[in-house]
Amino acid sequence: MTTIIGKVKVTQQTRSTIAAQNFKPKPNVSLSEVTDVDTIGVQDGFALIYNSATNKYETRALSNVSATVTQITGGTF
Repeated sequence: MTTIIGKVKVTQQTRSTIAAQNFKPKPNVSLSEVTDVDTIGVQDGFALIYNSATNKYETRALSNVSATVTQITGGTF
């Protein structure tokens, strides 16, 4: 004996894709083309450092980069 207590209707969600008609991906973008990276004066041995005052990544010589280690967790030294 089968008792029907209700009906369920299953439907698939409608999906929309919005794409700009003039969008053209560009492979192999150089760092100098990225808007939040400043590569002026870049040389061998430089690193990208984020500058919150300018909201950009800037190149700096590693000899001019300093950090203070406040805690080391784990590992063998």
